[in-house]
Order: sequence, then C-alpha cells, then structure tokens
Amino acid sequence: MSEPWRAAFDKGRESWPAISVPYERFCERLTELGYGPEAVPEHVDAVYVCAASDLGNDLACRAIEERYFRDLRSAIARVDGRKDFIDEVLQMLRVQLFSGAARKIARYGGRGPLERWLRTAAMRLAFRQKKERAKLPASLPEGSDAAMPNTERSGRDVESDRPFREAYARAFEQALAEAFRELYPRERAVLRLHFAEGMNIDEIGRVYAVHRATVARWIVSCREGLAKTVRARLEGQFGQLAQEEFDSLFRLVYQELDLSVTALLRNSDRFRRGTASEQAVADE
Repeated sequence: MSEPWRAAFDKGRESWPAISVPYERFCERLTELGYGPEAVPEHVDAVYVCAASDLGNDLACRAIEERYFRDLRSAIARVDGRKDFIDEVLQMLRVQLFSGAARKIARYGGRGPLERWLRTAAMRLAFRQKKERAKLPASLPEGSDAAMPNTERSGRDVESDRPFREAYARAFEQALAEAFRELYPRERAVLRLHFAEGMNIDEIGRVYAVHRATVARWIVSCREGLAKTVRARLEGQFGQLAQEEFDSLFRLVYQELDLSVTALLRNSDRFRRGTASEQAVADE
C-alpha cells in the first residue's frame, strides 16, 4: 500500500465526507492518470470527487454542479448572455461530463484547479455552440426587421418583406408542431415536463428513476432532433431562397427554439395535458 496514496485518499474523503469511493478504485484512477506510487495530484480532493462521479455516484455529480456551475454561467455569458444559450451549454456540458461510456469527468487529472478545468470545457462548448447557431434559426421576433435577410440583395424592401416574414413564422410554427408530434411519447412527455411545467432535470430524473445526466442527454437530443426536422421541412417550402438568405432566417428562429417549444406546449391544451395513452407509454 502506498502511503502517499493512502494519505491522498483520506484527504479526499475528509473533503467530501458524504461521497464514497472504494480505495482500490481511487488507486486505479491515480494509475490511469499517470501517477506513480509516490506521486499524488496537487488537487487530490477534486480528483476524489471526480472519481466518484465517474463511477456514477449521483451525490458526486450533484456536488460538482452545486460548487462549480454557478461560476460557469458568468463565463458562458461572455460568449452569449441569453439565458437559453447558457442553459443549453450547461446541459451539453452535463452530458459530456456525467453521461455515456467515456465520461469526460474521468479526464480531470488534478494538476490544476477543477474550476479552471471546467471553465475551459464550458467555454469550448460555448464557442462551438455559438458557431453552430451562426450556421443555422426558430420563430421570428416581432418587429425584428434588422434581423431579416438583406433586402437590397433579395430585391425586397422592408415593408414588402412583412408578408413574407409572417408566412415564414407561420410555416415555422406548423413545422415545429408537426416535428413535435413525430417524437416518441417519452420524448414529448419529457419536453412537456421541462418546458411547459418548469421541472428541472433532477425532478424529471425522479419521475423516470434515471440519472440527471440521462435526462440532460434526452433534452439535448430532442432539441437537436426538432431543429433538424424543422429545418428540413422549411427548406422544402422555401427552396426559392438563396442558401445564405435561408440560413439567416433559420438562424433567427433557432435562437428562439426553447421559447417556441414552450409556447407550443403551453398554448395547446392537447400538448399541455397529453393523452392518457401517451402518459402510459411515457411512464413505462
């Protein structure tokens, strides 16, 4: 038994008394991270809680979020300060860190502060997502003439663009409703709980008896699926537009996708209540 490793394990356990990691697994983690028997990470307490998280310890995942994610919000806001963007990046980060066969949290090596490592991961995601949003758009904000495609290039003035803009907004709403109906019952139920009823991933996780990271992955996957389906439908209806012009329109609506889903669910009695058969399948 390595005395430095035993001391490091005890320090980690003292820092996180409510979180349990088997000593053998902790030693395996140090070996995986490249430490020899006489070497220990500088931030061993952080390695301890990350090891527990990688083992699927829900308390450890929750502890990491509670201690570090608040500061991540302000970091992500430097890229885009809108709440829906920040929430989306954090959801994606949860999926990367805590979900799947190769959880990213396992890569943290303890050679620098965990908060700095998480901030770097969050910022990379934020810049990547910002770039993705720049390629794409969800419903057109009222009065957003400045955000419409270049009218000189398209040959339409602002006033003559109004019927076109309204037609595009109606087409988007219809495409979104149709795409929503094509989701599986559980996907519809999860989106309804999250967007219409305001339940967070912990609360939804308790409904389905799954890990919070699983719920985060469901939401991200559903959101991306809706966007792809809606885009495909709109491309079929507005194929007369130049690609640059269509991308500009879709980028607009994509930025408001969460608000559009929320409005769809809250304004439709059918979606808000759901059907008895949908609920039964969703609860399976």
